[in-house]
Order: sequence, then structure tokens, then C-alpha cells
Amino acid sequence: MTQHTDATPGPDGHDHTAPTTVTFVGAGAIGLPMACRLATAGFEVTAVDPSPHTRARAQEAGLPTAAGLQDVPLLGDIVVVMVATGDQVLDAVGAATSRGPLTGQTWVIGSTVGPKVAEVAAGRLAAAGAQVVDAPVLGGVPGAEKGALRILAAGTPSALDKVRDLFQPLGQVAEVGDQAGQGQAVKVVNQLCSSVHLAAAAEALALAARLGLDPSRVVPVISGSSGSSWFLEDRGSRMAAPPAPDEVLTRLAILAKDNALVVHEADQVGAHTPLARAAAGQYRQAAEQGLLELDDSQIIRTYLSSR
Repeated sequence: MTQHTDATPGPDGHDHTAPTTVTFVGAGAIGLPMACRLATAGFEVTAVDPSPHTRARAQEAGLPTAAGLQDVPLLGDIVVVMVATGDQVLDAVGAATSRGPLTGQTWVIGSTVGPKVAEVAAGRLAAAGAQVVDAPVLGGVPGAEKGALRILAAGTPSALDKVRDLFQPLGQVAEVGDQAGQGQAVKVVNQLCSSVHLAAAAEALALAARLGLDPSRVVPVISGSSGSSWFLEDRGSRMAAPPAPDEVLTRLAILAKDNALVVHEADQVGAHTPLARAAAGQYRQAAEQGLLELDDSQIIRTYLSSR
């Protein structure tokens, strides 16, 4: 196991090492496997989450836990935020800055919250003395579990240097800019593609069914052709043969949230995004049908139920 450490001069004048401490805010479906991989790599990780159930899972995985940042005696050398919403990111920032200066800390905003929230959070953290890396991730739960995330990192060279070792057990880093918000902007572009491609794959296979075809036989035919997409190849089999309700690789709610973020950000900058808006209608219908907690492949039900 690699031991990630900070050098600290001892009384004898020599450098002594101590584990790099990480406060991991948000130990949910993606956050917990990330936190566990960091602990396995030698970081000293504390998982912070308000949910007793989530904290219990983290404790079962061997991580010390806290309900909130106010319950962490000393914030880590690095604070990673992997929560669900922009308000939760800003709440975490507010809880930390209310404790006093954050000099020497590096914060990683891993949540998908949009450029504006990242910019506001980074401004408040910088005013308190912390460095910030805006680093939303791609790859979902499977990528988090396998250490195969794609990390869209934006920050100053100094801030990025502070977290290179942290990112190594988590996946591959794409440095996309030097300012907070730029990582979020790249994620928004990606999620436009993702949310549209998922809906398009479901629409195509629903059409196949209406044409009297067996979707499970159509998927391998289309895969690898000009009509294919990553989502059709990866989700197509689960669209054709629905998994059990508790077999959820990625909740449909995640792409629904991200699609809504795409539309919001497009409105803010006056971008013309008719495909994202068309997909938004299917995500709204999925919400109305109570599908958001199912596997995201089940957006196909919004097409099969339509006339």
C-alpha cells in the first residue's frame, strides 16, 4: 500500500512523515467508493455525511465518520466535496469558513453543480485562505468502484500539484483549465451529450419494438455501426431486458438532474440546445411515472408508454 504523506520537520531537524488527511464530504453511491479507494491508497480519510444510513455504510467499510463539518475536530489537508446539489456545496463551504481561516487547505469540488456555483464556492474558499480545484467526474458508480473515473480538473498549477497523488487512485485526470468553473463547464457539455444519447438510444429501441422487432437482437446489430453510441452499446441490453428494480447501476435521477443543469446553463449563456430540451421532456415524464430511482436504462419506459 502506498503511503501518501506530508513531510514535517521534527525536533531533531529531520523530516518526519504523517499521512495526508482527507475530509470527504458526501459518502453516497459515488463518494463512498472514492473515499474507500483513497483510504486503501494510504490517505487518512474521514467520511462526512448527514445520513445515518450512509455513515453506517462508511463505518462498515472501515472509515471514521462525522455527520457534518462541525463534528470534524480538524479539517483535512484536502477536503473533497461529492454532494448532490449546489446548495449543499455552498453549505459545506459555509460550515468550514465559519470555523476560521482555511490556510494550507486544498478543496476539491467533485460535485456536478455548474460553473456559477463552483466560482462562488471557490471565491469564498480563496478568501479564507484555501486553494481550490474544480474537478467534477465522469464514470458514475462503476468508475468510482474501479478507480476508472475521468476527472475534469481545473485549478492553478499550485492547486493541481497538491492533489495529483489524491487523484491517482481514483482515475484519469484531464486538466481542462486554470479557473474554478471550467471543469464544471466541460462536464455540462459532456452531460448534454450523455442525456441526449441515453434518450436517443431508448427512443430507437422503443421504435424497434413498435416495428415488431426484438430489441435484444437489434442492439448487437446497431452496435459498432454509424447509428451506435456508447449509451446504446452499454445500456441497450438493459433497455431490451429490464433489470430488477433493485439492480441499479446508475440512477435515472442523476441524468435527469444533469439534463436540467444543462438546460439551465444553456439559458444563462443564450445557447441554442433543442436536443437537450427535447430530452428534458422525457426526463420530466420519467419523473411523473416514478422512474427516477430505477436504472437509467429504464427511461425507455417513457417511450413504450407513449402513444
